[in-house]
Amino acid sequence: MLGLDFGGSKIAAAVASMDGRWIGDAVVATDPSLGARPNLARGIEAARDLLAELAPGEAPAAVGAATFGIPGAHGIGLAPAIDGWERIALARELSEAFDCSRVRVATDVKAGAAAEARLGALAGHDPALYVNLGTGLAVALVVGGEVVLGANGAAGEIGYSLLSVEDVGLRTRDVLEDRASGMGLAAASGTPAAVVFERSSDNARLATLVDELVRHLCFHVVNLAIALDPSRIAVGGGMVRSWGRIEGPLLQALDAAVPYPPELVVGAFPFDAALVGAVSLAVEAADGSWAGIASAPAIGSTSK
Repeated sequence: MLGLDFGGSKIAAAVASMDGRWIGDAVVATDPSLGARPNLARGIEAARDLLAELAPGEAPAAVGAATFGIPGAHGIGLAPAIDGWERIALARELSEAFDCSRVRVATDVKAGAAAEARLGALAGHDPALYVNLGTGLAVALVVGGEVVLGANGAAGEIGYSLLSVEDVGLRTRDVLEDRASGMGLAAASGTPAAVVFERSSDNARLATLVDELVRHLCFHVVNLAIALDPSRIAVGGGMVRSWGRIEGPLLQALDAAVPYPPELVVGAFPFDAALVGAVSLAVEAADGSWAGIASAPAIGSTSK
């Protein structure tokens, strides 16, 4: 089994056995300045190298992939992190690259939420909320043990949420992801998000930016918790490395405003939930089952 996770700052690959046992993984950096094709090629090359190392001479029985954006049969919607990514037919590209007809792809946050719901911190919790704090910002709603898709596969894309009532009706506006994501924090500071968090303890300007990010996050997560009434919220993504800066304010906001405050935990797979989900997609593609998370049809399948 081969799993890939295409992110805005890194691409991860993993090889697993037919029963899902993890064998090994590798990570390479993305370079958004290069555009879509070179980054896709970088991920495919990393996966080929990993296969050659861990399973020499073997071809994958199935491939699962997670990506930022909303993957479809002919391209990927809502994917501004890398120019041209919207034109990548990811399932078909991977099918051709690995000569494999069993390919499934999904939105990264939904794949990560499915992994947490089945195997991790959200198992047995219904409904539940998965929050991904990474290069971008999105959540996934888990109801009845399944990740909610929405009519277009875009449920939970809160990075596009309005920032204030003054934004109602405006087509051109800042969105939540501009203020409450690693990408937004880096753009506002001119410094990588991890460095902003690290230096914010003794830099007033950076501390103000972190405070603003946390306030926006609290506002929207509280409103989601009021709407969904989850039993637990699990948080993952790169910013979890700065969880000590985020947890306290978020807990306080939930306790103050939500009628029945949910548990708040770090996910079981805080930095690789999407990759775990991608491997799960490959296992499911191999045995014909499906988890009900957003995906383009398996290559060669007759599903619509």
